[in-house]
Amino acid sequence: RDQRMHKLVFESGGLPDGTEVAYYSNGKKLREGYKMGSGIVCRCCSTLVSPSQFECHAGWSSRRKPYMYIYTSNGVSLHEYALSLLKGRKGSLKDNDDLCIICADGGDLVLCDGCPRSFHRECASLSSVPDGKWYCTYCQNMFEREKFVMWNANAVAAGRVSGVDPIEQITNRCIRIVKNPEEADVIACVICRGYDFSKSGFGPRTVILCDQCEKEYHVGCLKKCKLADLKELPKGKWFCSDNCRWIYSALQNLLHAGPERIPDPSLDILKNRRVEYNSGSDIDFDIRWRLMSGKLSSRETRVLLSQAVAIFHECFDPIVDSETGRDFIPSLVYGRNIRGHDFSGMHCAILTVNSTVVSAGILRIFGEEIAELPLAATRTVDQGKGYFQLLYSCIEKLLAFLNIKTLVLPATDEARSIWTDKFGFEKIPLEQLMNYRRTRWQIITFKGTSMLEKPVPRCRIINQIEESSDV
Repeated sequence: RDQRMHKLVFESGGLPDGTEVAYYSNGKKLREGYKMGSGIVCRCCSTLVSPSQFECHAGWSSRRKPYMYIYTSNGVSLHEYALSLLKGRKGSLKDNDDLCIICADGGDLVLCDGCPRSFHRECASLSSVPDGKWYCTYCQNMFEREKFVMWNANAVAAGRVSGVDPIEQITNRCIRIVKNPEEADVIACVICRGYDFSKSGFGPRTVILCDQCEKEYHVGCLKKCKLADLKELPKGKWFCSDNCRWIYSALQNLLHAGPERIPDPSLDILKNRRVEYNSGSDIDFDIRWRLMSGKLSSRETRVLLSQAVAIFHECFDPIVDSETGRDFIPSLVYGRNIRGHDFSGMHCAILTVNSTVVSAGILRIFGEEIAELPLAATRTVDQGKGYFQLLYSCIEKLLAFLNIKTLVLPATDEARSIWTDKFGFEKIPLEQLMNYRRTRWQIITFKGTSMLEKPVPRCRIINQIEESSDV
């Protein structure tokens, strides 16, 4: 019965991908790894294994209790975490047995909200059918045993701290997530460049991330440099500077503003293209651009985002994860996390003609220093008409208004000349690229591409009214 409960750890909404785990026995760490998909990547062999196989790698194949001895970096066993998921799960009739566990007969049954067991009211010694959630004696005894886990030697060795809710930490900033295991060596505090971090509650070596630029900081380094004096992990969003806070706020305003009609002077790009192809110069279409996020989705935006996904699938070969075969493109467009890759900061910029998406680009802003444009494409039937050039000008104006200094992107060999000749990009020198990666390791690159960059032109602001209208 525990097996069904334990599966919750690896299902959607369970333990986040990339969570560091380790196998403990008698207060000693025997094997390290991190959760990924339906299993654990073992550090000793870099292989995705099941919890039972991970236990074998730790030398305890005879124990056969992996969920009891595998702990997260803040001292929560996988069994304890499964219990927490079970308590918060909404049960359904199909999950429970259709026979009473006591008398093995059917009829009107009381269903346990903690396990598949079912009971007749009389067999469970209940005077009436309970209101709300009800847990059987088996589950109540199990919950009671878990109350004493904080004194468990393995839990303490794994980082358990008395008085701190470790389950809450799993979705908070104290627990360590391996965001990009292949490049873990570049993950560091941007102040001290140190790779160490605290696993035991909140302290000077606790790592915190800015919710806009995604830089990592030690709490102690922030205090030492007088950037922030944090007494506890902040609730909600946290920003390392006023600039990051302002950029985030401006983007949120733009997301809520919806589509913006392109002013006539900006349509000269399309008019010139129509003249080149002898199609006349009049533009009588409703042409708009907007910035979207999968986090702020509505029925309208879901349709537009799905059109953007279709354009990228039409113009690019599949971007597939080598291990799972899962397509990355929808995750990029919708800003979803996948296999430890954090795409939550992604936005989708689109250009629509009569409410149909003709051109799209994926944009992520890492603070005022740098932004990236990992994907950009135009519908095949609309290529060569100047639509992306128009969308790119809108993106560039936005970046200029936000005072972003540099835009980077990956370019294939066949597309590199377009970016360099038409849009003014240049190849990033290797030393500069390595410098970017030391503080912005999340920047996306694809095999077979070159990384290009371009300084963002400064924004010309005549007055505050023009500034607001430009946004």
